[in-house]
Amino acid sequence: MSQEIATVAAALIAAFAGSAVGAWATLQRFRRERSFDRRLDWYERAVRAIFTLAQRIEIASTFQSEKGTDPELLQKMWRKVQDAHLTLDDVANEAGMYGSDKAVEAITAIATCVQDLADETEAFDPPLIPPAKRKKALDKIDELPDKLRSDVAPVVKEARKILGIG
Repeated sequence: MSQEIATVAAALIAAFAGSAVGAWATLQRFRRERSFDRRLDWYERAVRAIFTLAQRIEIASTFQSEKGTDPELLQKMWRKVQDAHLTLDDVANEAGMYGSDKAVEAITAIATCVQDLADETEAFDPPLIPPAKRKKALDKIDELPDKLRSDVAPVVKEARKILGIG
């Protein structure tokens, strides 16, 4: 009888240990998958934020250069640029949590460049730029989309590494 109890106890202990190890392994896999998903999401948002900012600048600049553009429409277009800038800042602030060292360096440089230009252009608001400086400021704004598109390359490269591409 004591051997039967020992056998049942050993079986229960083995079952419990197996369940505990299985639960631990499942939790570890879940954490890895969750971490991967969050990192990938950050890279996607970072790249999207940069391209969206570039696109919105091009649209606002196009309207800015057209004579007779409705001032309200123009203001709306520049507000979209400002919103895209804030989105980029949000992504840049999260870089240290999700990005590789190279991606953090690249996104920080991009965010700094954009902020420097925002400081110089009254936060991308041409009517507030002194008339004597407006043309030069608008020219700098017009140059930014191409710079953003080239400077995003390291972020894209790091995202591809995470995905196992290339």
